Amino acid sequence: MKLTDIALKRPVTTMMFFLCFVVTGLLSSRLLPLEYFPSINFPGIIIQIPYPNSSAVEIEESITRPVEEVLSTMSSVKNLYSTTTDNNAQIFMQFDWSQNARIKGVEAREKIDAIRNQLPSDVQRIYVLNPGTGDMPVLQLRISSERDLSNAYDLLDRKLKRPIERIDGVSKVELYGVDKRQIRIQLDANRITAHNIDLAVLNQRLQQENFTISAGEITDANSRFRVNPRGEFTSIDDFKNIIVNSKGLRLADIANITMQQPEPREGRHLDRSYAIGMNVMRQSSANMVEVASKVLEAINQAENDPAFQGITLYVMNNQADGVTQSLRDISLSGLIGFVLSILVLYFFLRDFTSTLIVALAVPFALTITLAFMFFLNVSLNILSMMGLMLAIGMLVDNAVVVTESIFRYQQQFPDDHLKAIKHGVKEVGTAVFAGTVTTAIVFLPNIIGAKVDITVFLGHVAITIVIALAASLFIALTIIPLMLAKFKIKSRQQSSDMINRLTDRYEKFLNWSLDHPKWSAFFAVIIVVSVAIPFLFTTKDNYVDDNKRQLFLPYHIDSQYTIDRVEKSVDKIEAFLYENKEYLNIDSVYSFYTNDRAESTLLLTEGDEVTRSVTEIRKFIEDNLPEIAIGKPSFDRKRGQEEAVKIYVSGDSTEVLRSLSSEVARVLSRVDGIVEARSEATSKDRELQIIVDRIKAQSVGLDPSRVANLVAIAMRGQPMRTFRGKDNEVEVVLEFGDQNSRSIDDLNVLQLPLPDGSSIPLSSVASFKVEQASNTIQRRNRRTSIGVVAALDDDMTMDKAREEIKTIMKTVSLPNGYQWSLGRAFDREAETDNIMFANMGLALLLIFVVMAALFESILFPLAVISSILYAVVGVFWFFLMTGTQFSFMAFIGILVLMGVVVNNGIVLVDHINHLRREGFSRREAIVQGGRDRLRPILMTVATTILGLIPLSVGDTTIGGDANSPSYFPMARAVVGGLAFSTIVSLLILPTIYIGLDNLRDGATRMWLRAKGRASRGLIIKRT
Repeated sequence: MKLTDIALKRPVTTMMFFLCFVVTGLLSSRLLPLEYFPSINFPGIIIQIPYPNSSAVEIEESITRPVEEVLSTMSSVKNLYSTTTDNNAQIFMQFDWSQNARIKGVEAREKIDAIRNQLPSDVQRIYVLNPGTGDMPVLQLRISSERDLSNAYDLLDRKLKRPIERIDGVSKVELYGVDKRQIRIQLDANRITAHNIDLAVLNQRLQQENFTISAGEITDANSRFRVNPRGEFTSIDDFKNIIVNSKGLRLADIANITMQQPEPREGRHLDRSYAIGMNVMRQSSANMVEVASKVLEAINQAENDPAFQGITLYVMNNQADGVTQSLRDISLSGLIGFVLSILVLYFFLRDFTSTLIVALAVPFALTITLAFMFFLNVSLNILSMMGLMLAIGMLVDNAVVVTESIFRYQQQFPDDHLKAIKHGVKEVGTAVFAGTVTTAIVFLPNIIGAKVDITVFLGHVAITIVIALAASLFIALTIIPLMLAKFKIKSRQQSSDMINRLTDRYEKFLNWSLDHPKWSAFFAVIIVVSVAIPFLFTTKDNYVDDNKRQLFLPYHIDSQYTIDRVEKSVDKIEAFLYENKEYLNIDSVYSFYTNDRAESTLLLTEGDEVTRSVTEIRKFIEDNLPEIAIGKPSFDRKRGQEEAVKIYVSGDSTEVLRSLSSEVARVLSRVDGIVEARSEATSKDRELQIIVDRIKAQSVGLDPSRVANLVAIAMRGQPMRTFRGKDNEVEVVLEFGDQNSRSIDDLNVLQLPLPDGSSIPLSSVASFKVEQASNTIQRRNRRTSIGVVAALDDDMTMDKAREEIKTIMKTVSLPNGYQWSLGRAFDREAETDNIMFANMGLALLLIFVVMAALFESILFPLAVISSILYAVVGVFWFFLMTGTQFSFMAFIGILVLMGVVVNNGIVLVDHINHLRREGFSRREAIVQGGRDRLRPILMTVATTILGLIPLSVGDTTIGGDANSPSYFPMARAVVGGLAFSTIVSLLILPTIYIGLDNLRDGATRMWLRAKGRASRGLIIKRT
């Protein structure tokens, strides 16, 4: 190899390059930015349009549908989902990963601005969000206290929020669960009626009073001055003194004007105490660990402030902990793998110096990898560290093969050390290079192929694996030969008696298999067919969540209630949970509730404190949970980060969909393995419909739309221009009395001003009717949909559930124009499986291309590729023996395995071909090649497997979070598949090689005979 020749000819230059990489890597270990996830923008945008105190039906008709219609004209829209509630419209647009979501966000805003005049005039803000990993909070805090925190906004803002915002690297701090005080102008209905005040005129008057505008510039004495008429209010008294009619009536005469907290719309509990939430986001260029450390220092200072006496600050989630835990995991795994590799290498090499040189490939390769990550602007995150953890066990493979080849040639050239090194590297250099390429190339389809979230994440994992393998190849071809040459290290060839006996027995088996090719072929086929047994008994579920020490318990509130009523139900459930706190391994309970929604998150103990599995805890709660009158609490089992198991019924009529969804829920409940099937349309929510009699209204000079606007102002309230206080802006709201105390009688007597100056009650021109209503309306791709949610038994997988649901839904008769579809959890899993299988097929093709170029044959690569087939067989047998469920992490393990297992076959087949070119017969080359390559193959396999043992037997998770996927399915896939494939390949590969060689020879003979017959026929014809 030219690279080796250069290293041996210019040792000082080579070592200087190497030391530069190492020193840069050591410096980079402190300069690399630390992140939880790399910067990834998801291919979607979210449009949020707040419209408080309205109804879901009104918002859908006046906001959601017009916005959906204009957004649907955008190109490359994959899915369009919307959720409308009585306070908000939220629309989610999904695109392909090839689209730039930020540009799409700008286009969506332009589209919405074009129809802004079609939306209600009092829509104040429209938010267009581009979700991405950078939007995830670094810290999630909960603030709880025994004392009332409802008026604590100013304290928290001044003493906690603002100091954290001033920290270098913090981009945004969100405080929720407590609101700023607002100026509330609460009109007195009786006084409004007595003074015959027109609400529309009053609203317009108040909007015009509080103002500041720019009126241009003037010139005076050669100076220019800006003119700025100012009519801003400076105190609450300015509001009170507003004149509202020609008789000098002040606003204070007809309204109660105060600065107070708005009515609570949501609440939180942490460990049964009222809580407030806070999220801390960081700047994209800031070091996560440093930012989190500084924020925690600020929190500690705030806790020591006397003003925070009795207030507890609890960190619910700290991404920096996940990053530092991943660093600890990779350090520990690397150290264990390094020590085990040294022991294995010494066991085979029987020389400490050569063992140390080979083993140092691990830390040196990792250091060089860090250097290149710094130059390529790749951060240290849970994905790049996952790649490093996978690469650790493979970093010595190239060094082992090169060293073993050099030691073998030292026996041929005992007096020429340099010649032995060159010949040893030359013999295996191409094979080692090809093996490294095949290991790295399996990730190429995930980088350039079809994109889903898993393939995008795998692309980031692949970066560090490829860099680390390239570094190990560089070390194996330059530093290892150079060190062996400079230190004059020679092989002692003192393998243990066990290895010598194993080599002899392996030779005997090779001779037997060559003498009995039919039996060998029979065993090869039987081993492949045997995969049917573990395949039947190994369950598959891409998003296994039983290892998560966290449970999510929604209450499924059936209607809208007061906040106090919902809180009482939350208190009842929390009381049960804390009565059984020790038995249920509960560490903390966090609850969130609104007037129509409530949910509790159970954070369970971890580590040595665990006495019960998540399944046992869930079952105990399900069997003993007390009932509540306003809902039916049940566990929500999500698929990864997606929604729970759900199917949708879509159509035009909400009433028809409500009935159909209930029928579908009943049908699904009959399926074994599907539990807790329920329709999301079971809400008992009702609304009071005001039906304006157009003839009566017009007869007294009223327009129906004017009547509706007056009712909206009276009942919902009207936001006014903000009031500029000393420290910040204060919202101003015009409303009628106390919103929560209004009744139907108040509506009956609501006075409507007439053009002649008189007024009449609302009941004289309108009637009232109470109807059932939906407080949430979901639409999928511009069709109204209602979901049917279900949970699965522990024995029911997503694949089984999909088939069962498809079968049972064939028995449900849907009206014309109505249809059902599987939810995103099913779609995501099916799409992920299809793309992963396709990428594996492409990876297999790429591996074949590399080996065909190496062997200059299209048949011999098939012998090596057979090791992949046996590796998959080994994965399923190992999963069956260890009781491991097949998840998407196992998919990743098989993908890595495909590039690793062929290395042994490449080295073996390449050496056999080399011996045949040197004059060995086919049989002699196979036997001698097997003897020569047995030891390096065993060494590389042992070091790879032992490097992954800490991950395969431990409970290490991605990001160090107990609620994240575990590494062990991936590690076990590599360990089981590699071990099984190595054993089988060493025994079966020679038989496959002979069969393919015979096939080649037979094809060659047939071609020559055909060519000869054609030549003879041509000669006869000419004669």
